Amino acid sequence: MGKGKKRAVLVGCNYPKTHFGLHGCINDVNTIKAAILKFGFHESDINVLTDAPGSSVLPTGANIRDALNRMARNSKAGDVLFFYFSGHGTRIPIFQPGQPFKQDEAIVACDLNLITDVDFRRFVNRLPEGASFTILSDSCHSGGLIEKEKEQFGGEHMTTPVNPNKPKPSKVKAKGVPFDDIHGAINIAASILHGAVDLGQKITESSGKM
Repeated sequence: MGKGKKRAVLVGCNYPKTHFGLHGCINDVNTIKAAILKFGFHESDINVLTDAPGSSVLPTGANIRDALNRMARNSKAGDVLFFYFSGHGTRIPIFQPGQPFKQDEAIVACDLNLITDVDFRRFVNRLPEGASFTILSDSCHSGGLIEKEKEQFGGEHMTTPVNPNKPKPSKVKAKGVPFDDIHGAINIAASILHGAVDLGQKITESSGKM
């Protein structure tokens, strides 16, 4: 049996022109790409999505899912699959009657569409037996992006007590966005779109009366 192929999806979101913009995430993707090329990955099997100016395919939620789905469809036993994300992470509050409060981890696409740990679990369940899949996410709340997997590296899924002796945090911007901020931004965008539609209808109506 021949060796499997190495396939990768690399995503970097700087969120330009937003109040939670980041710097360096696209550089991270370029660095990771250069690194994996040295480890047997071929250029043709690396799918890069960034929100750099002029990008032909933006890292929207739909495009990230499409890239992952295509990687799953094309994979076979023995393939080595790799997903890298640099950008914001968040936690989604989950309220279920009669169930304890929980939060799902998610990464934030450039259009604020969320890719959750449940999405990643569904992706993993579609992979053929014998294929391996690794996620490396440079984002907040990334410790549990593949639900129920034993091998995970990252922060705990709980709030740790404040340590007065802990060194002061650096001035580097955290790669996390509160879910309320994302929800608010989507509501604002929806209101603007709704207003634009109303304005267009009024202009059309006015033109028809001329």
